[in-house]
Amino acid sequence: MIARAIAIVLVLCGAAAADTMRVVVREGDMPLAITRLRGQLADLDLDVTYTGGALEPSLEAQIAQATALADDNGAKAIVWFVPRGGGVDVAVATPADRRLFVRSIPADDPSAVAEAAAIAARGALRAIAMGGTIGVELPAPPPRLSLEASVGWQVALDGGADAGAHALAQRTAIARGAWAYGLELSLGAPLDRRGDATVELSRSSASLAIERRFAHGFAIEAAAGALVYHRATVSTPTGTSATPSAFTPAIVVGPALRWRWRPSGAPIAIEAIVALDVVAGAPELDVMDASGVRAIGTIAIVQPRFGLNLVAGLP
Repeated sequence: MIARAIAIVLVLCGAAAADTMRVVVREGDMPLAITRLRGQLADLDLDVTYTGGALEPSLEAQIAQATALADDNGAKAIVWFVPRGGGVDVAVATPADRRLFVRSIPADDPSAVAEAAAIAARGALRAIAMGGTIGVELPAPPPRLSLEASVGWQVALDGGADAGAHALAQRTAIARGAWAYGLELSLGAPLDRRGDATVELSRSSASLAIERRFAHGFAIEAAAGALVYHRATVSTPTGTSATPSAFTPAIVVGPALRWRWRPSGAPIAIEAIVALDVVAGAPELDVMDASGVRAIGTIAIVQPRFGLNLVAGLP
């Protein structure tokens, strides 16, 4: 009975946590209103994140930033305050519903204005949390093309070099709405595989990718392209000789999972990648002795790959 009761409590707690509405508050240049808002929201069942940074000059740009913040944080509502000649406009957006609530607080004593703004925001958030609809519906914005560039480091576990196949990675992508299309390049570092003979290997690549983006910074990608392995024998045991160094092309396809995190207001995002490459035409590692050429190892057909990038939007 006790175990069952504990299980029920845990389920209920989990359900309650899942139902907690996530909110992002942009602090902007209204510290007094933000202080009052913290107090007004203290007794509400909300998961509130406060972010810094200056507000955009136009309402259209503020709404676009609210949409980005909602996507990045999995938030239902975004709140911000716009000073207006001693008064303030209170804005609450629910980007998933394409709705915007705006309440203008007239000029008055700064303390009174801040308190009124906080009360207006509280009322709007409480209504949203209870399932209500606020504000006016916004027209769906047409998807815009954006250009992104990233640079980072990746490692593939390919069964070649002892430390894996390390490479400098670069990616240029065009994004439109939830879809992105990229050109991915990598330049491999020569690393040793030690055994009877020491072989130096590098793995470089060029691929085209299509990516579907989701909330919370996650994306799923499918890519296809070409690999180039460079092999050179560094040392061999007595009685064997090195086969000539060679470049070996191969075909690579596979899925990847990406997760991107952008600190509030930062122009640069950090992206982590987990991928699974399937390689056709992977090379063998050969040495030559009296009996002829013999293989001392092969490159794996299925290769897990991990990466870490810095990502920036291009003007």
